[in-house]
Amino acid sequence: MVDWEQREGGFTFNAYASLRPQSPAVPWAKIVWEQWSLPRCNLILWLAMLGKLRTRDRLRFIPTDTFCTFCTQEEESHGHLFFGCTWTSSLWNKVKAWLKLHRQMATLKSAVRGLTSRKKNLEARMRRASFSMIVYLIWEERNKRIFEGKSTLPDLVF
Repeated sequence: MVDWEQREGGFTFNAYASLRPQSPAVPWAKIVWEQWSLPRCNLILWLAMLGKLRTRDRLRFIPTDTFCTFCTQEEESHGHLFFGCTWTSSLWNKVKAWLKLHRQMATLKSAVRGLTSRKKNLEARMRRASFSMIVYLIWEERNKRIFEGKSTLPDLVF
């Protein structure tokens, strides 16, 4: 504790730095925590990147229908919900055309890989903010369908 007080930064900073768990930085952190994104969008994107959203495949302990709320063809999982579903694919195609993204996006990690750049120009930041917002809007639409019985077309969400 004496060492914490004597080091640069002060006692509180050094105590916090030594007690908190250290983990390696993930390559997608700058996309998830883009300053121009809304905090609620950042949070949902972060949970999605970690695979922690409560999709139906993760709720097996509750007797419920496991099919996707958008297409009702396959089991709802992170992979299917964000890129495998026909509804979300339609939305992503519109977003990709609008943002002038030409790469394939099969998973969240591959999509983020395409957005990882050190550029801080307007276009790069808008792409990152838009990406987090689309992930949020997909999750929000999914929840509206489940809990409120409301559904929206991909064109209206876009």
